[in-house]
Amino acid sequence: LVATHAAWRPWHGRTLSDYLSPAVLSSLEQFLSSQSLSRIQESSPNLAAELTPFMNLRRHDEWTVAVSIACARQHFEEILNSDNEGTLLCRRRCLVRVDQGTQLEQWRTPTAVARLMNGVSMDGSDLFAALKRTFLASQVPSFEKLPAVVYWMHVLGAIEEQDPVQSKLLAAEAFSTLASDGQISEGNVHWAVQAAHFVDDLDNFSGWLLVEGGPSVQELTAWLAGLDSCMGASPNLGRYGPAGDTSQLRSRHIRKVVEKLRKSC
Repeated sequence: LVATHAAWRPWHGRTLSDYLSPAVLSSLEQFLSSQSLSRIQESSPNLAAELTPFMNLRRHDEWTVAVSIACARQHFEEILNSDNEGTLLCRRRCLVRVDQGTQLEQWRTPTAVARLMNGVSMDGSDLFAALKRTFLASQVPSFEKLPAVVYWMHVLGAIEEQDPVQSKLLAAEAFSTLASDGQISEGNVHWAVQAAHFVDDLDNFSGWLLVEGGPSVQELTAWLAGLDSCMGASPNLGRYGPAGDTSQLRSRHIRKVVEKLRKSC
Protein backbone atom coordinates (compact mmCIF):
# COMPACT_ATOMS: atom_id res chain seq x y z
CA LEU A 1 0.00 0.00 0.00
CA VAL A 2 2.82 2.40 0.92
CA ALA A 3 4.69 1.58 -2.28
CA THR A 4 1.54 1.92 -4.41
CA HIS A 5 0.69 5.33 -2.97
CA ALA A 6 4.24 6.61 -2.64
CA ALA A 7 3.32 10.09 -3.85
CA TRP A 8 0.39 10.48 -1.43
CA ARG A 9 0.77 14.00 0.06
CA PRO A 10 0.31 13.12 3.77
CA TRP A 11 3.60 11.15 3.65
CA HIS A 12 5.60 14.29 2.95
CA GLY A 13 7.36 15.49 6.10
CA ARG A 14 6.63 12.25 7.94
CA THR A 15 8.37 8.93 8.45
CA LEU A 16 7.19 5.36 8.66
CA SER A 17 7.93 5.34 12.39
CA ASP A 18 5.24 8.02 12.80
CA TYR A 19 2.70 5.36 11.85
CA LEU A 20 4.26 2.00 12.68
CA SER A 21 5.71 0.46 15.80
CA PRO A 22 9.41 -0.56 15.66
CA ALA A 23 8.48 -4.27 15.52
CA VAL A 24 6.04 -3.76 12.64
CA LEU A 25 8.47 -1.48 10.83
CA SER A 26 11.25 -4.07 11.10
CA SER A 27 8.95 -6.80 9.76
CA LEU A 28 7.85 -4.53 6.90
CA GLU A 29 11.45 -3.79 5.91
CA GLN A 30 12.27 -7.51 5.90
CA PHE A 31 9.15 -8.43 3.91
CA LEU A 32 9.18 -5.82 1.14
CA SER A 33 11.25 -6.31 -2.00
CA SER A 34 14.14 -4.00 -2.78
CA GLN A 35 12.09 -2.51 -5.62
CA SER A 36 9.21 -1.65 -3.27
CA LEU A 37 11.58 -0.16 -0.71
CA SER A 38 13.16 1.97 -3.44
CA ARG A 39 9.72 3.28 -4.43
CA ILE A 40 9.02 4.21 -0.81
CA GLN A 41 12.38 5.97 -0.60
CA GLU A 42 11.48 8.05 -3.64
CA SER A 43 8.22 9.26 -2.08
CA SER A 44 9.81 11.76 0.32
CA PRO A 45 13.20 12.84 1.69
CA ASN A 46 12.21 11.76 5.20
CA LEU A 47 11.33 8.24 4.11
CA ALA A 48 14.50 8.07 2.05
CA ALA A 49 16.65 9.02 5.03
CA GLU A 50 14.89 6.51 7.25
CA LEU A 51 15.24 3.59 4.85
CA THR A 52 18.74 4.31 3.49
CA PRO A 53 20.63 2.38 6.23
CA PHE A 54 18.40 -0.65 5.76
CA MET A 55 18.68 -0.46 1.95
CA ASN A 56 22.46 -0.30 2.24
CA LEU A 57 22.45 -3.47 4.34
CA ARG A 58 20.06 -5.15 1.91
CA ARG A 59 22.27 -4.30 -1.07
CA HIS A 60 25.41 -5.39 0.79
CA ASP A 61 23.85 -8.78 1.48
CA GLU A 62 22.71 -9.13 -2.14
CA TRP A 63 26.17 -8.14 -3.42
CA THR A 64 28.11 -10.54 -1.21
CA VAL A 65 25.74 -13.38 -2.10
CA ALA A 66 25.96 -12.63 -5.84
CA VAL A 67 29.78 -12.37 -5.71
CA SER A 68 31.02 -14.34 -2.71
CA ILE A 69 34.79 -14.06 -3.37
CA ALA A 70 36.52 -10.91 -2.09
CA CYS A 71 39.08 -10.56 -4.90
CA ALA A 72 36.31 -10.87 -7.50
CA ARG A 73 34.27 -8.15 -5.76
CA GLN A 74 37.34 -5.88 -5.74
CA HIS A 75 37.93 -6.55 -9.43
CA PHE A 76 34.31 -5.72 -10.25
CA GLU A 77 34.77 -2.41 -8.40
CA GLU A 78 37.80 -1.61 -10.54
CA ILE A 79 36.46 -2.56 -13.95
CA LEU A 80 32.97 -1.17 -13.29
CA ASN A 81 34.38 2.03 -11.76
CA SER A 82 32.26 2.09 -8.60
CA ASP A 83 32.31 1.05 -4.97
CA ASN A 84 28.56 1.59 -4.50
CA GLU A 85 27.05 -1.85 -4.04
CA GLY A 86 23.70 -0.89 -5.55
CA THR A 87 25.46 0.44 -8.64
CA LEU A 88 27.67 -2.66 -8.81
CA LEU A 89 24.64 -4.97 -8.67
CA CYS A 90 23.03 -3.06 -11.53
CA ARG A 91 26.19 -3.05 -13.66
CA ARG A 92 26.89 -6.71 -12.95
CA ARG A 93 23.39 -7.55 -14.24
CA CYS A 94 24.40 -5.77 -17.44
CA LEU A 95 27.42 -8.09 -17.74
CA VAL A 96 25.20 -11.11 -17.10
CA ARG A 97 23.04 -10.11 -20.07
CA VAL A 98 26.14 -9.71 -22.24
CA ASP A 99 27.39 -13.11 -21.06
CA GLN A 100 24.09 -14.76 -21.98
CA GLY A 101 24.12 -13.19 -25.43
CA THR A 102 27.77 -14.10 -25.97
CA GLN A 103 27.18 -17.72 -25.04
CA LEU A 104 24.47 -17.91 -27.69
CA GLU A 105 27.06 -16.82 -30.25
CA GLN A 106 29.58 -19.39 -28.89
CA TRP A 107 31.87 -16.46 -28.00
CA ARG A 108 33.21 -13.93 -30.42
CA THR A 109 36.70 -15.38 -30.80
CA PRO A 110 37.33 -19.09 -31.50
CA THR A 111 40.62 -19.10 -29.57
CA ALA A 112 41.60 -21.53 -26.85
CA VAL A 113 41.57 -18.69 -24.34
CA ALA A 114 38.00 -17.76 -25.30
CA ARG A 115 37.01 -21.37 -24.67
CA LEU A 116 38.73 -21.30 -21.28
CA MET A 117 36.95 -18.07 -20.32
CA ASN A 118 33.63 -19.48 -21.49
CA GLY A 119 34.09 -22.42 -19.13
CA VAL A 120 34.42 -20.42 -15.90
CA SER A 121 32.07 -18.24 -13.88
CA MET A 122 32.58 -14.51 -14.18
CA ASP A 123 32.30 -14.39 -10.39
CA GLY A 124 35.22 -16.77 -9.91
CA SER A 125 38.62 -16.19 -8.33
CA ASP A 126 41.08 -17.34 -11.00
CA LEU A 127 42.83 -15.61 -13.89
CA PHE A 128 40.31 -16.68 -16.52
CA ALA A 129 37.38 -15.45 -14.41
CA ALA A 130 39.11 -12.06 -14.18
CA LEU A 131 39.64 -12.05 -17.94
CA LYS A 132 36.03 -13.05 -18.54
CA ARG A 133 34.77 -10.14 -16.42
CA THR A 134 37.06 -7.84 -18.37
CA PHE A 135 35.97 -9.14 -21.76
CA LEU A 136 32.28 -8.78 -20.88
CA ALA A 137 32.83 -5.23 -19.63
CA SER A 138 34.66 -4.40 -22.86
CA GLN A 139 31.49 -5.26 -24.79
CA VAL A 140 29.51 -2.50 -23.02
CA PRO A 141 30.04 0.95 -24.60
CA SER A 142 29.88 2.78 -21.26
CA PHE A 143 32.55 0.49 -19.73
CA GLU A 144 34.90 -0.32 -22.62
CA LYS A 145 37.12 2.74 -22.23
CA LEU A 146 37.40 2.68 -18.44
CA PRO A 147 41.10 2.52 -17.43
CA ALA A 148 40.90 -0.80 -15.58
CA VAL A 149 39.08 -2.43 -18.49
CA VAL A 150 41.73 -1.17 -20.93
CA TYR A 151 44.57 -2.38 -18.67
CA TRP A 152 43.07 -5.86 -18.26
CA MET A 153 42.27 -6.16 -21.97
CA HIS A 154 46.02 -5.87 -22.54
CA VAL A 155 46.43 -8.87 -20.22
CA LEU A 156 43.84 -10.75 -22.27
CA GLY A 157 45.72 -9.85 -25.44
CA ALA A 158 48.95 -11.19 -23.95
CA ILE A 159 47.31 -14.46 -22.89
CA GLU A 160 45.74 -14.90 -26.34
CA GLU A 161 48.99 -14.18 -28.20
CA GLN A 162 50.11 -17.29 -30.09
CA ASP A 163 53.79 -16.38 -30.40
CA PRO A 164 55.46 -17.51 -27.14
CA VAL A 165 58.10 -14.77 -27.14
CA GLN A 166 55.56 -12.05 -27.80
CA SER A 167 53.16 -13.42 -25.18
CA LYS A 168 55.87 -13.11 -22.50
CA LEU A 169 56.73 -9.56 -23.53
CA LEU A 170 53.08 -8.48 -23.69
CA ALA A 171 52.23 -10.08 -20.35
CA ALA A 172 55.21 -8.40 -18.67
CA GLU A 173 54.17 -5.03 -20.10
CA ALA A 174 50.50 -5.47 -19.13
CA PHE A 175 51.18 -6.50 -15.55
CA SER A 176 53.85 -3.83 -15.10
CA THR A 177 51.23 -1.25 -16.05
CA LEU A 178 48.75 -2.72 -13.57
CA ALA A 179 51.38 -2.81 -10.83
CA SER A 180 52.51 0.77 -11.43
CA ASP A 181 48.86 1.87 -11.19
CA GLY A 182 48.50 0.13 -7.82
CA GLN A 183 46.09 -2.51 -9.10
CA ILE A 184 48.11 -5.54 -7.98
CA SER A 185 47.70 -6.47 -4.32
CA GLU A 186 48.01 -9.42 -2.01
CA GLY A 187 44.42 -10.33 -2.85
CA ASN A 188 44.94 -10.67 -6.59
CA VAL A 189 48.68 -11.36 -7.04
CA HIS A 190 47.76 -14.97 -7.84
CA TRP A 191 46.37 -13.78 -11.20
CA ALA A 192 49.79 -12.43 -12.13
CA VAL A 193 51.48 -15.67 -11.06
CA GLN A 194 48.94 -17.74 -13.01
CA ALA A 195 49.54 -15.57 -16.08
CA ALA A 196 53.32 -16.04 -15.76
CA HIS A 197 52.80 -19.78 -15.42
CA PHE A 198 50.47 -19.83 -18.44
CA VAL A 199 52.94 -18.00 -20.71
CA ASP A 200 55.88 -19.93 -19.19
CA ASP A 201 57.73 -16.91 -17.82
CA LEU A 202 57.94 -17.55 -14.07
CA ASP A 203 61.71 -16.99 -14.18
CA ASN A 204 61.13 -13.32 -15.02
CA PHE A 205 57.88 -12.90 -13.09
CA SER A 206 59.18 -10.67 -10.29
CA GLY A 207 60.34 -8.12 -12.87
CA TRP A 208 56.73 -7.75 -14.02
CA LEU A 209 55.64 -6.27 -10.70
CA LEU A 210 58.76 -4.67 -9.20
CA VAL A 211 58.20 -1.35 -10.91
CA GLU A 212 57.71 2.21 -9.68
CA GLY A 213 54.32 2.39 -7.97
CA GLY A 214 54.19 -1.37 -7.52
CA PRO A 215 54.98 -3.52 -4.47
CA SER A 216 58.40 -3.54 -2.85
CA VAL A 217 60.55 -6.67 -2.91
CA GLN A 218 59.59 -7.30 0.72
CA GLU A 219 55.86 -6.89 0.02
CA LEU A 220 55.91 -9.15 -3.03
CA THR A 221 57.92 -11.77 -1.15
CA ALA A 222 55.40 -11.73 1.72
CA TRP A 223 52.45 -11.96 -0.67
CA LEU A 224 53.90 -14.94 -2.49
CA ALA A 225 54.96 -16.67 0.73
CA GLY A 226 51.37 -16.34 1.94
CA LEU A 227 50.07 -17.72 -1.35
CA ASP A 228 52.50 -20.63 -1.09
CA SER A 229 51.30 -21.37 2.43
CA CYS A 230 47.65 -21.39 1.33
CA MET A 231 48.42 -23.65 -1.62
CA GLY A 232 50.40 -26.01 0.61
CA ALA A 233 47.29 -26.48 2.72
CA SER A 234 44.91 -26.62 -0.28
CA PRO A 235 46.70 -27.67 -3.51
CA ASN A 236 43.52 -27.14 -5.54
CA LEU A 237 44.00 -23.38 -5.10
CA GLY A 238 46.68 -23.66 -7.76
CA ARG A 239 44.22 -24.75 -10.41
CA TYR A 240 42.92 -22.19 -12.85
CA GLY A 241 40.62 -22.55 -15.84
CA PRO A 242 37.38 -24.53 -16.23
CA ALA A 243 36.76 -27.84 -14.52
CA GLY A 244 38.25 -30.70 -16.49
CA ASP A 245 40.55 -28.37 -18.41
CA THR A 246 42.60 -26.70 -15.71
CA SER A 247 46.16 -25.55 -15.61
CA GLN A 248 48.04 -26.35 -12.40
CA LEU A 249 50.21 -23.87 -10.55
CA ARG A 250 52.09 -25.69 -7.79
CA SER A 251 53.75 -24.62 -4.57
CA ARG A 252 57.18 -25.42 -5.94
CA HIS A 253 56.67 -22.86 -8.71
CA ILE A 254 55.94 -20.12 -6.20
CA ARG A 255 58.68 -21.25 -3.84
CA LYS A 256 61.23 -20.85 -6.62
CA VAL A 257 60.14 -17.25 -7.20
CA VAL A 258 60.20 -16.53 -3.45
CA GLU A 259 63.72 -17.92 -3.11
CA LYS A 260 64.90 -15.74 -5.98
CA LEU A 261 63.32 -12.66 -4.40
CA ARG A 262 64.90 -13.36 -1.01
CA LYS A 263 68.33 -13.65 -2.60
CA SER A 264 67.86 -10.27 -4.23
CA CYS A 265 67.14 -8.52 -0.91
